[in-house]
Amino acid sequence: MSRPAFTDDDKTFLRAILANPAELSAWLVYADWLDEHNDPRAEFIRLEVRRTLLANNDPERTEIEYTLREVRKHLDPNWVTIFDRPPIENCSPKFPFKCPKQWENLLATEENTVRHCPICAKQVHYCSTIAEAREIADEGHCVAVSLAVFRYPGDLALDDSEYSDEELAERRPTGDSNQNYQI
Repeated sequence: MSRPAFTDDDKTFLRAILANPAELSAWLVYADWLDEHNDPRAEFIRLEVRRTLLANNDPERTEIEYTLREVRKHLDPNWVTIFDRPPIENCSPKFPFKCPKQWENLLATEENTVRHCPICAKQVHYCSTIAEAREIADEGHCVAVSLAVFRYPGDLALDDSEYSDEELAERRPTGDSNQNYQI
């Protein structure tokens, strides 16, 4: 039988993390506690923290992102949503700058998949697929697409709603399949 994603102990750690998500020491305390309980989720947290500390062009970052994709396959997606660190997309054109907020720094709401951006005062929706992200973005909402999703330039802007995610994956350009592109 699998372990629930949010035990009472987990919730205590998660409240501390969500109160100040940029403070990575709380993440590491939780990872230590998970390690003490032989919980494989500790690896995911440590990898996310390590990735955060690396420059975007650091080769180790690419390796970590690949490992994160593999590890997340074995974890509860609701739990992963809390620790994923995707960029925010589809921010209103009235903001001439790219939204500087990251999912992990937004304010938690009652829904795991929705956070609040204090810059634009909008809700940001965490999406597990490009199709879901397009649908929510078309409604005018900001989105954060899971880093588990393979991305290619312009994938949110394309009108590929008649294609399945598998068909879209076939259309993905060749090259580094682990690359996440900024839109």
